[in-house]
Amino acid sequence: MRVPDNADRDFVAGAFVIKDAKILFLNHKKYGIWLQPGGHIEDRETPDEAAVRETREEVGIEIEILERYKPNSSYEGLSEDLPQPFNINLHQIDEGHWHLDFQYLARPVGKINEKEYSDRDMKWFTEEELENEQLDMPENARKTALKALKEIN
Repeated sequence: MRVPDNADRDFVAGAFVIKDAKILFLNHKKYGIWLQPGGHIEDRETPDEAAVRETREEVGIEIEILERYKPNSSYEGLSEDLPQPFNINLHQIDEGHWHLDFQYLARPVGKINEKEYSDRDMKWFTEEELENEQLDMPENARKTALKALKEIN
């Protein structure tokens, strides 16, 4: 599956936020399904920066990319290695519109104030809950979340 020549393709980024062996999903208002936080990469923004910003905007939580996905190399001059995505997913949004999604593993930074996001439709899913193939969640997101939980345990 590749993007057809006449289709639009957007670059997006998101985060599988892990805390206490659970992954955070939000019930997406537009699509009515469980998705990891994420959204479009803005001009002059790197994919990892977009994942952090989108998570803050959508769920009100500050995150950081897991250390094992951050490069340990630095260069003098105008070059920098960026954090590596855990997964990169290509999916069709609708006819003629596709998203290339850079997906990162992250953890919350600092204490989470549950009152701050209690009005948002969010849930921390366990591995057991994600094993349920009947969840109202895209198969790729469910399987990537399961893979992520296995990766950190």
